[in-house]
Amino acid sequence: MLVHHTRKQQADDKFDMISGTNGLLGAADGAFLLQKDKRTGDAATLDVSGRDQQDQRFCLKRNAERLVWDLEKVEAEIHTEPKEPVLDAVAMKINEDTPEWEGSPAALVEFLGLDIKPNTLTYKLNVNASRLLHEHHIRYESSRSHSGRKVKLHYEKTE
Repeated sequence: MLVHHTRKQQADDKFDMISGTNGLLGAADGAFLLQKDKRTGDAATLDVSGRDQQDQRFCLKRNAERLVWDLEKVEAEIHTEPKEPVLDAVAMKINEDTPEWEGSPAALVEFLGLDIKPNTLTYKLNVNASRLLHEHHIRYESSRSHSGRKVKLHYEKTE
């Protein structure tokens, strides 16, 4: 993380106000720009931009008692992941009634009834394993041995 300052001259794009060359912002994966309208004011905006996050603006108010910034509103909707049909297909089969499944990726394709290659299925599950656990409470494990790849799915009950 690099903390840097802005120049005083205003710009149409607030991120152009980051002091120094454009290379500084270009080399970073993202930037957060905190600005107050008045130096002595208690209202501020936090603009967020970057490669891996949606551009957003957070309106903040300084809480003088706790010495923190409280969120007043968000001017851009927080990014939500698009639906992943593979996760929904897994959730339809792995649940309280069928809490566990174990086998090869090819057997999993057949079990789910999907028209997808086994390596594509395991790729999608590897990339979305945390999402599968968070959204559907299904733990995904993948292992490889001399006999081939093995996939294990386990439904975790929520209290």
